[in-house]
Amino acid sequence: MKRGVSGAGGPARLEVELDRPGRHVGALFVPHSHDRSAYGRITLPVIVVKGGDGPTLLCTAGLHGDEYEGQFALSRLARTLDPDRLRGRVILLPVANPAASAAAKRTSPIDRVNLARCFPGRPDGLPTEQIADGIFRLLLHLADCVVDLHSGGGTLDYLPCAFGRLPADSALARRALDLMLAFGAPHAMVMRHPEASATLVSAALGQGIPAMATELGGGGCVTPRTVEIARAGIENVLAHLGMIDAVATPCAKARLLAIEPRGFLRAPGRGAFEPVHALGETVRGGETAGWLWDFERADRAPEPLLIPDDGVVVCRRVPPMCSVADVLLHLGRDTTPADLLGVA
Repeated sequence: MKRGVSGAGGPARLEVELDRPGRHVGALFVPHSHDRSAYGRITLPVIVVKGGDGPTLLCTAGLHGDEYEGQFALSRLARTLDPDRLRGRVILLPVANPAASAAAKRTSPIDRVNLARCFPGRPDGLPTEQIADGIFRLLLHLADCVVDLHSGGGTLDYLPCAFGRLPADSALARRALDLMLAFGAPHAMVMRHPEASATLVSAALGQGIPAMATELGGGGCVTPRTVEIARAGIENVLAHLGMIDAVATPCAKARLLAIEPRGFLRAPGRGAFEPVHALGETVRGGETAGWLWDFERADRAPEPLLIPDDGVVVCRRVPPMCSVADVLLHLGRDTTPADLLGVA
């Protein structure tokens, strides 16, 4: 039995049954001394569902607190996944950033650190950095595969998709892409030359573990459709890994899109953005994307902003008010597995 695994490298502590068949509820703890509790803790619920022999799938959600689709889906899966029909082990971390989730904020109100941008974390760092360290040291090394559920949160709205990046290692890249396609969302999007670093997915890939994320809608709301895409996606991944029998209804083929840096439209300054195009529309570079208004200057005409490239609008900013460099929309371009993997 493995329980009370602390790890000598930091203060985070994992207390959950890992190896005994069945469903087990425990937690990952990080100490947090504050005004209301001198010996307080930040508690991340961890659920382990163990069946017969097989691989380990680590599923996480809520790294950004205002992204609830995955938090709902994994919380329900923790109650419904049947260990008797499972080959292997599923580790569920439904709410990886409890303070941010309770506050409906992207970053933690405790220290304002972005959990999804600080892996592998720091054992001697701020509380959020210690959470990242705990996930990295105590959970990630157990995994043969990782799915990290995200959405657009309060500021962005995405076409629901599997979302990820491909590492330089060709064999690992193929496994990561196969995982994204197996998830079965309507779209699969691959970031080329991603700007974001220190994500859980990049940390997993750095350890040689196939990993993917999602972007499941957003806009500050949750829909039955996006929660169902998350739930069905995890089931599809389990079937892909041979951990459960094939699902009764095979998933539709995802539309595969590449995300290029040149496909991002950013605000040139402060104002209110009035868009022309909706999610899913096909656009051409040079078309009008919308207008940036300065409502305090009635004498000033709105500034027209142009679509930066050809493609499909896969993401849009939800709040009209924006500041310089805020992403107003970004595009995807149809691609193929061979193109992404560099196969002639």
